[in-house]
Amino acid sequence: MDVQRFVTWCETASAKDRAGGAEMLAAAFAAGHLEGEDHTTGLVALGHFLDDPSPKVRRALADALATSTRAPRRIVLALADDVDDVACPVVSASPVLLCSDLVDLFAYGSPRLRAAVTSREDLSRKVSAAIVEIGSAAEVADVIDHPAADITPCSLRRAAERLGDDADVRGCLLARADLPLDVRQQLLLEAGQALSRMALVRNTVGERRTDKLILESCEAATVDMAGDVRPSHMATWVEHLRRSGQLSTAFLIRIVCAGQVDLFTASLVALSGLSERRVRAIVVDGRQGAFDALMKTAGLPDASGPLLRTAIRLWKRIANEDRPFDDRAMPSLVMSRLADVFAERRDEPGFEAVMTLLRRLETETVRRSVRQTFVQLAAA
Repeated sequence: MDVQRFVTWCETASAKDRAGGAEMLAAAFAAGHLEGEDHTTGLVALGHFLDDPSPKVRRALADALATSTRAPRRIVLALADDVDDVACPVVSASPVLLCSDLVDLFAYGSPRLRAAVTSREDLSRKVSAAIVEIGSAAEVADVIDHPAADITPCSLRRAAERLGDDADVRGCLLARADLPLDVRQQLLLEAGQALSRMALVRNTVGERRTDKLILESCEAATVDMAGDVRPSHMATWVEHLRRSGQLSTAFLIRIVCAGQVDLFTASLVALSGLSERRVRAIVVDGRQGAFDALMKTAGLPDASGPLLRTAIRLWKRIANEDRPFDDRAMPSLVMSRLADVFAERRDEPGFEAVMTLLRRLETETVRRSVRQTFVQLAAA
């Protein structure tokens, strides 16, 4: 290539012709057709096109080099630093851009340029983490919803911490199967709180009833989620519940009646500070004195000791009965029998409030079981 003739031609050619020349030269680079001296002089010509006063010429160059693995890196970097019309094609597709390049482009680029980064066919962990850390709610929602983005559990947790109150981000997070359970549970709480703040809901249902329904729904959802917790993650999950003040008497009754003894034991370990071995021995043995002392150490009401101890005994008895039963009906069955056992103890200190709670849980659990059965029958 005669560089001198090329420069002379550029001075007299129209913008349309220069754009065509830039496209042809870039296509030759992309196809690997330039070698030796032609490659060297071709680089000079590409550099000359970078300074062309017409954005159409520079855009033609960007379009031709956008997806090429042979595109000269310095040329691509210069195009990525150009106006948005020129930069976006290479930023959204160029394979020669490094993760560090994309992070910088996202951090300092315009909204359109940042959108070009998030629209790439794949996003590395580093780039995804940067978007989660500094992106807007819409940008973070885009990367969480990106089918080929590599996002670590830490980044998902960070997204929930930063923008869990945004409905779109929350929805995208909850739609992911790999969302850590403690993050999922916290987002469910935030979703419930957002719902309870809606004027339409509070005016229609009533403020107190809205709070009650949201609390019940969140507790029930947490119990359902607990069944998916791996044994190795149980302590972390329970500690999350303890820190967020969710290890209430109502929650403990729910998990006992659902037969989730491992979760119940881990909850008492977190509340009491005693060893897992010691707590499990007390729960399995079920002796009144030791069990009631454990409840006191855990900071639970005095009336909860007999109630929870009896619930464990009833659950074991029903589970060992020589007759078929539906697992979904087990919680309501245990609660019903538990309510019958303690029906005459309302005069004892603390039992009236506990029995009111138990009756509420029983009614709610029965209705929930009926709804689940109805849905399954309808689907069948």
